[in-house]
Amino acid sequence: MMKGLRRRTTAAIALLVGLAVASWSAPARGEAARWFPDRPVAWAEHDDADIPTVPQATHLQDIHTTLILRDSVAGEVDRILAANPRAPALDVNAIDEVPCSTWYCPRNHLRALTPEEAAAGPPGQGQAPLLPLRIVKGKDDGASPGFQVVDASGRKFMLKFDLGRQVGLSTGAEMIGERLFHAAGYNVPGSFRIDLRPEDLTLDPRATYRLFRVQKRPVTPARVRAVLDGVARTPDGRIRGVATPWIAGQVLGGFDMLGRRPDDPNDRIPHEHRRSLRATWLFFSWISELDPGSVNTLDTYVSESGRRFVRHYIIDFGATLGSFTLRNKGLHEGTEHIIEVGRTLEAIGTLGLYRRPFQDQRPEYEEAVLQYPSLGYFPAETYDPDDYRPRIKVPAHMRRTDRDLYWGAKVVTSFSDAQLGAIAAQSGMPARDAAYLEHALRVRRDIIGRRYLRAVTAVEAPAVVDGAGDRSDGDRGGPSVCFDDLAVARGFALAFEVRYRVEISDGRDHRLSGGEIMAAGPRTCVFVPAFTAGPTESGYRIVEVTAHLTGGIGRPAMNTCKAARIHLRWRGAEGRFVVVGLERDE
Repeated sequence: MMKGLRRRTTAAIALLVGLAVASWSAPARGEAARWFPDRPVAWAEHDDADIPTVPQATHLQDIHTTLILRDSVAGEVDRILAANPRAPALDVNAIDEVPCSTWYCPRNHLRALTPEEAAAGPPGQGQAPLLPLRIVKGKDDGASPGFQVVDASGRKFMLKFDLGRQVGLSTGAEMIGERLFHAAGYNVPGSFRIDLRPEDLTLDPRATYRLFRVQKRPVTPARVRAVLDGVARTPDGRIRGVATPWIAGQVLGGFDMLGRRPDDPNDRIPHEHRRSLRATWLFFSWISELDPGSVNTLDTYVSESGRRFVRHYIIDFGATLGSFTLRNKGLHEGTEHIIEVGRTLEAIGTLGLYRRPFQDQRPEYEEAVLQYPSLGYFPAETYDPDDYRPRIKVPAHMRRTDRDLYWGAKVVTSFSDAQLGAIAAQSGMPARDAAYLEHALRVRRDIIGRRYLRAVTAVEAPAVVDGAGDRSDGDRGGPSVCFDDLAVARGFALAFEVRYRVEISDGRDHRLSGGEIMAAGPRTCVFVPAFTAGPTESGYRIVEVTAHLTGGIGRPAMNTCKAARIHLRWRGAEGRFVVVGLERDE
């Protein structure tokens, strides 16, 4: 199975890398510019067509070690030797956004949720479970202790617990991770924090579990007591748990982060070329997820509006923040892959003198674990997103590009202080730990914003308007194109430190105008040469904008950002230019 999967995946990658190079790479000087067609921007991927035949279930959780070896060793060799190992993502529209699909649907960064909506999680998850809960099955997969339960209304949940005395360590991480990912736009099952008394749990006499995931055995009262004896309890003696509603549809198992599902005709884009998956590297870095691979994903075959199709979920956030589900994260966890060829060879070559980056952070680590036992080590001011290394190498993550990370930062920085405060309050951690968690999420968000929004020309929401603009050559004979600068709008750059180099061409490599202007604030306008109706008129304009940041205290003296290009077409029936595309340099 794995050999066939690898052959199909390699062929698909080779084809799509070639298409990406031909169709999506920014043109070099002297090459013909890419033209965008005059059509509406696509905001839906339309990958929910009816699939009459149920796709086969995967068993990726059962071959987790095989996937680690494939992705961390053989897969890395393939990626490094590829002609274009960081080809542009293929699930983006004409304005470099990810449209709505069965994988992802934009939420907070395009329409801000209220703090209450962000804290509530998926609206379709229904109400919290009604007590009592009846244990119907043991928990076969995953590290955390728990049971499959049915509540008093007949709804099914996965119930998981914290261990020891660390109330909120794993359950709080689950609550926070799910809410952040839902607000960002991903499919997650939802979760409810619940505090139970032992008598709130009853045992179905038919309940079973699988010993070592193989041998079926009955769940006995003694086994239930043994599980509950080791779980964390609140100050009033109740058992802390998190209840996750059962996902609707027929469960198909996890999805691979490489290639496509061969029996799903809607699955047209190799998963490693989806920005919605590539950019999860930055989201996982933000919350320090240790296990971001296929083992924590889930596909379900659902029926909606008379159609049957596959929907894709990200699940199980118990190994985020300072938690490694059953315990606190270790000092190295989150900054070391399981297989670290380069660092291992360097340590051997220096006879042990080489020190890994995390080794100097032990005092900070020990202090954090002592002060915030229900949160663990989750650094704020010393956080560096580029240091993030989960336990495994994820094929989609290893192919991330600067454009993918800019988009990811755009989503992360869309979370307001009020939203993060409301989400952090759902953790159920002691007040001291919850307050620090809120602080750390804000600080880490801002570090991501400064790192990735200042590296590019953060052009957003371009529009053609009639009215004042600015041009260094003084020619004001045409309309203006206005755009937001997200770095300025979100406070990661000040308007007075931003200058734009503007070059306007006709799409045929003929320069029409250009010069330098100052940022007018969060939104800046520049004049565009008017349509002339002459024999040399192309009816097309490319407005290339390159931001130069003069810097400030603790920043480089001058930072030239990667350029963005706004594409305009003349629409004769309306007598005006319209925006048809937005692209960015890698």
